[in-house]
Amino acid sequence: MDDITIRSADVLARIQPQSTNPSTEQAQDLGFGDLLKGAIEKVNAIQHESGRLEDSVARGESMNIHQAIITGEKAGLSFNLMMKVRNKLLDAYQEVIRMQV
Repeated sequence: MDDITIRSADVLARIQPQSTNPSTEQAQDLGFGDLLKGAIEKVNAIQHESGRLEDSVARGESMNIHQAIITGEKAGLSFNLMMKVRNKLLDAYQEVIRMQV
C-alpha cells in the first residue's frame, strides 16, 4: 500500500481563491493564536466603547440613547459569540486529550 502524504499548503492553495489582496496575505502570515488574540481585542474594544457611551448617557453628556443601546447590544452579542468559540475550543481540546495514541 502506498503511503500518501497531504501537505496543508497544497490543500489551501486549491481551496482558497487566488488573489493579491494584502489583507488575505496578512491573514495567512498570522497564526491561530494571533487571530484569536485579535478577535479578543476587538471584543474588548467594543465593550469599552459601550461602557463609555453608557456612562456618557447616564451623566447627561449625550442624548444619543439609541446609539448607546445599539452599541451595548453589539457588545453583548460579540461577547456571547466569543464565549461560544471559547467553549468549542475547550471541547475540542478535551477531545484531543482523550484520544488514545
